[in-house]
Amino acid sequence: MNRILNYIEEHLEEKLTSGQLADIAGYSEYHFLQLLKAHTGETVMEYVCRRRLFRAMDELASGSRIIDVAFQYGFESHSAFSRAFKREFGFSPSLLRTMRLELDCIGGTCMEQIFLNSTKLGTPKEELFSGLKELLKKNNVEVAEAVLDEVYDTACKVYEGKYRYSGDEFVTHTLNMAMLLADMGADAATVLAGLFSDISERSESVDLEKALPDYIWNVVKNIGLWHTDREHCPEEVLLIKLAERLHNMRTIEYLAEEKRAAKAKETIEFYLPLARKVNNQKLLEELNDLGRKYS
Repeated sequence: MNRILNYIEEHLEEKLTSGQLADIAGYSEYHFLQLLKAHTGETVMEYVCRRRLFRAMDELASGSRIIDVAFQYGFESHSAFSRAFKREFGFSPSLLRTMRLELDCIGGTCMEQIFLNSTKLGTPKEELFSGLKELLKKNNVEVAEAVLDEVYDTACKVYEGKYRYSGDEFVTHTLNMAMLLADMGADAATVLAGLFSDISERSESVDLEKALPDYIWNVVKNIGLWHTDREHCPEEVLLIKLAERLHNMRTIEYLAEEKRAAKAKETIEFYLPLARKVNNQKLLEELNDLGRKYS
């Protein structure tokens, strides 16, 4: 299925039929339709149409004309394309083109309808923490402010002196993950445990079992299962690792090119099936989009 999905991605500007794709996949058309529906949750043409719309969105955000993009991706008219686009994203392609948004900076109000919350690279940790507080309040996730401040201070100590390839403080990575988790509807324990997700970068000078409230520590201590016993990882850890992968894919340009391709392949083949299990369409779409983009 991953091979045929890659084929679709490479031929979105061409005419595609279920029979043609079944032949390429080596199955009968009936069997192929059943397999792809089980794999993606959509019919073949639903999947093809949605991927065309996402690719078209990228073109429009870069300033291409709507009519050119519509014909490029197989729509019969400007109006047919506009209807499909608005049905998928909730706003018209003319609005997107007018605003000249770029997909690499997906924090605008209309883009939030498509993907999960995002922040700009280089955003200071203090600003990210304020954003996390706002998201928790917006999503009615109850955490005492004193506890939140204490957990944040602990995270800053845990990752003190650690930096990402981008040059940002490492704690900004886990703050972004916590914001993603809040946006995904995770509970308070999972959101705050996300601040301590990267075991390899944690400072051993901080005893997290003593520093964190029990309900957060009970999630954090299970994160190590991801590396040793993934089959028995609780759902909270799965959510944390999906948020981690999404933020890593958003900042993948700082990796060497060969590493980007490997990460993208792993995202498509391993993380996408996991993302389908948690039933969050925004998470699934962005992981799919970024994985195909860099594979």
